[in-house]
Amino acid sequence: MYNEKLDNIFLMALLTLTIATLLLHNFSLNQSLIVDANTPFNVHAVTDKTIHSSGGSEATLTTNEDHFLLNCEITSSEYAWPFCEMTLNFTANKVGDMLPPIDLSKLTNVKVYAQYIGDNSAGIRFQLRSFNPAYSTYNNDATWKYNGIEYKPENNSYPVSFNLDTLQVATWWLLENEIPIDLSAPEFDQVMVLEIATGNGIAPGHYQLKIEKVEFTGKVFSNRQIYTSIIMMWVLAAIAGLFINLKRSKEKLVRSINRTSELKKLNSLLNVETKELKNQVERDPLTGALNRAGIEPIFTSEIKILSLIFIDIDHFKSINDNYGHAIGDEILIEFVSLISKNSRATDFLSRWGGEEFLLICPNTKLNEASELAESLRLILSKHHWVKNIKLTSSFGVAQKGKESVDQFIERADKALYAAKAQGRNTVVTSKGSAIDSSITF
Repeated sequence: MYNEKLDNIFLMALLTLTIATLLLHNFSLNQSLIVDANTPFNVHAVTDKTIHSSGGSEATLTTNEDHFLLNCEITSSEYAWPFCEMTLNFTANKVGDMLPPIDLSKLTNVKVYAQYIGDNSAGIRFQLRSFNPAYSTYNNDATWKYNGIEYKPENNSYPVSFNLDTLQVATWWLLENEIPIDLSAPEFDQVMVLEIATGNGIAPGHYQLKIEKVEFTGKVFSNRQIYTSIIMMWVLAAIAGLFINLKRSKEKLVRSINRTSELKKLNSLLNVETKELKNQVERDPLTGALNRAGIEPIFTSEIKILSLIFIDIDHFKSINDNYGHAIGDEILIEFVSLISKNSRATDFLSRWGGEEFLLICPNTKLNEASELAESLRLILSKHHWVKNIKLTSSFGVAQKGKESVDQFIERADKALYAAKAQGRNTVVTSKGSAIDSSITF
């Protein structure tokens, strides 16, 4: 009774600490950065004429008590992309002191209080230019990454509010600066400047852009930090509890005349847990399909004829964006169920990552795998999905030749890529091998 009472007190303390941490995280522990007319940072106007000799637009920026006012005269010129812009330099204050770049990586949301005076349908561009020593230099702002978004004020409520993850890096900038893929994502840990500008394709004329403020908000600790801390706390508590219980069990077993029988029961329980853990390691927790670890034994087995179907759900990102991740997860679960029901009992389905799946077909020739892929394509395209979503998939099919497993998978992936390039919702078959220079699709 004494030990059980202590256990209950300890458990209640853990629950109380967990709930208190979650409440503090959700309802307090906030941080913010507000940029308004009282900002200490240097603010100035920029136009296409400022950055390019062929530009013709002009602008002035005035600072009032509670807002900035960007007066802009857009002029047609040889420069193809006229614009006016308010630039706020985080690395310099109004008296000319140099400052380090600002870290916005812990802030998750932004509200932009900017609107045109008068009726017009021009867009607004919001940009954060960031520095990374891997590809940037301080004296060349063309090497600062463009993290931005453009929107129409008339299509959004005021102020415009969005998550910083919504910002995208301009493709032209990535190509022009030859940025590798692993460095192409938005970055906010060293932000150099904030820019609010007129939208692309703006017509010549006079514009007044009123900018009241930009408000960044976020948590002192990220969701990942909070949840990781809670999980670690419970894991450590569970480990401590396990050791305590094992000690108590050992003391009981020493005094027990049925020590051998008890040990056998414990061993049986451990075997069950081991099987359950093995199943968790080898299967995708959401869909139940095999994961990469689960299909590894298939590729290493001595199967003489082996075909592979690489499947990708077309435009799946737009489903998450438009309907939310809960609907996206529901579709993934139903997708795996459909594939499993309509493939053969000897086939193995694996979730390769995101919306990509591998269907491994032992003892199956290339033409048979292609026919199966076409059958699955029709079933998926005709299926009645949740919320009447129209969903199709693309397929890449290959048969293993005298090549490594990685080369085999890569060849099926290239066939899938070719299917996407042909407009998606199609099956493309790889009719060669990684060691055959005459590969055709």
